[in-house]
Amino acid sequence: MNAIEALYIVFVALSGIAMGSLIVLMIGHLMNERWLAPVRAEAEAAALTLPLLLLLGLVLAFGLGEIFPWVGNPGDLPSARESYLSPGFFMIRSAIYLLICIGLAHWLTHTRHLRRASAIGLALLTPVMTFSAYDWVLSREPHWWSSLFGLTFGLGQVLAALAGAILITLLKTEPTSPRRMASLERALLTLLLLTAWTWFTQFLIVWLANLPHEVAWYLERSDDGNLTILGISYALMLASIIVLVPSGVSRMAMLAGSALALLHHGSHMIWILQPRGDLSWFALGLILAVAGLWIGVYGAIMRVRPTYAEEAAEEP
Repeated sequence: MNAIEALYIVFVALSGIAMGSLIVLMIGHLMNERWLAPVRAEAEAAALTLPLLLLLGLVLAFGLGEIFPWVGNPGDLPSARESYLSPGFFMIRSAIYLLICIGLAHWLTHTRHLRRASAIGLALLTPVMTFSAYDWVLSREPHWWSSLFGLTFGLGQVLAALAGAILITLLKTEPTSPRRMASLERALLTLLLLTAWTWFTQFLIVWLANLPHEVAWYLERSDDGNLTILGISYALMLASIIVLVPSGVSRMAMLAGSALALLHHGSHMIWILQPRGDLSWFALGLILAVAGLWIGVYGAIMRVRPTYAEEAAEEP
């Protein structure tokens, strides 16, 4: 794995969490319930790291040909898809995706009209997350174009964002209302089940259609190593569901459930993205360095943003 490949993996993972955090915020504001309060500061901080990811995207633009096989060699792609995947148009779209998300993050964290901003934001962010999944992930193997992939991939990002926000919230010392955490626990469990169902539905559609260009995507991920990663990923998801299903709210159960959900997401992302080449120490160090920089920016934003601790501690 070279440096550009390592940066690409970090970019997709972190931008997914940032965009997923925006979805968590918007749904919470639209529902007009205070259950969002315990994780609101965490979700806002993750969304506000998007300018850093825009800079990372600019770096990746110089190595586009090392990430996507269609750059400079479209092969036998249909003419419409070849035009759509032209490098210039691709970079313009990517910049638009990130700029829209940056604008929405700033708007959501500075407006008093949260419900209005969230309604408009969801209308904008849904196609952004869908098409960014096609462009940044699915186009690595451009002969398959799935109408369900964007939704399925996006659900995984929302799951990771919520699980990460819950995990950080529970590791803090501020008191949080157990009843509010019960709502978040049900939301996390619902996302786990919905994510599992949509990925299974995606597989079932491909299996029933049995089209070579679609089946090839799964065949490439069906060797012993990849099947092991996939098995571990869904074992972690099942463990998270089992931990969260019992009634009542236990801090340790929610800590374990959210951590297991994050581990599931990380391993599943490896299976989807299919890193090319062996993981070198340099690539691993680069991934950890960029992730550490993102965490540092995240922590700095958390220190200057409102905590909403009093609202989170109140009973409904």
